[in-house]
Amino acid sequence: MSRTGQAAREAVPPEAVLTPAAVASRLGVAVATLRSWDRRHGLGPSSREPGRHRRYTVGDLRRLERVVHLVRQGVPVASAAATVSAGATLPIASPAQVPDRVASRRRRSLRGAAEKLDPDAFRRIVVGFLDRHGTVDTWQKLLVPFLQELGERCAEPGGPVEVEHLATDGIIAALHAVPPGQTGSASVLLACAPDEQHSLPLEVLRHALAERGRGTISLGARVPPRSLLTTVTIRKPPATVVWAHSAELARQVPTGELTGTRLFVAGPGWDAVPLPDGTRQLRTLAEAVEALA
Repeated sequence: MSRTGQAAREAVPPEAVLTPAAVASRLGVAVATLRSWDRRHGLGPSSREPGRHRRYTVGDLRRLERVVHLVRQGVPVASAAATVSAGATLPIASPAQVPDRVASRRRRSLRGAAEKLDPDAFRRIVVGFLDRHGTVDTWQKLLVPFLQELGERCAEPGGPVEVEHLATDGIIAALHAVPPGQTGSASVLLACAPDEQHSLPLEVLRHALAERGRGTISLGARVPPRSLLTTVTIRKPPATVVWAHSAELARQVPTGELTGTRLFVAGPGWDAVPLPDGTRQLRTLAEAVEALA
């Protein structure tokens, strides 16, 4: 257990009852995260009295400590909650891979919601998958195949551009709807290349890193070279990730001037672009999370 967890165990008397704010502070998560875990996974106070504020027992706190421990190892919240509720001994094995038939079925549902231009249904499907399987599997098993298929259709004359916009907005809304928990200090800088408007992959990476307790600074889309250099100089992040989907955009990034930070690049735009010594290209979300978290 971490020092924070040990301190919480030693400092709380057995008969104590704790407010949500006190529990959130001891766990290093937001109160909103506690509410979400209570609503979605039954991880709230073990006893409730109508008309009174929620209060957590020490046993509730210990249970939540084990959940947080698993989540910060990369286990999805739903799996962590089920494991702790079943009384499994820690550490546990990594969560099982999402069966292909499950991912295929959910992609069909996602496609149907998108084609009906139903943003609420679209968001609910993504939220459910995120909640059960975590960000990496949601991206690689559900969203990437869906977006590739959608991109091919949108490239055709008269393609459903409105569906593409709905999908992007729906994915971002789903990420915001599933809080990954409290993160540490912002140690990874995320930025798009100048004129790069496709920031969704970095939004997904940000969420995946937060699941592992890694804080980020996100500059978003179309980051001018001077802004990127200034941020690196002032914030001195240990790691910086720059996304580009085309070589033309990647070449606008002043990679040779980005010193004082470990530079990572991501996106297909870097495949044919020479990189400075020590720069690493991240090719999948799973690889990025492993390298940065």
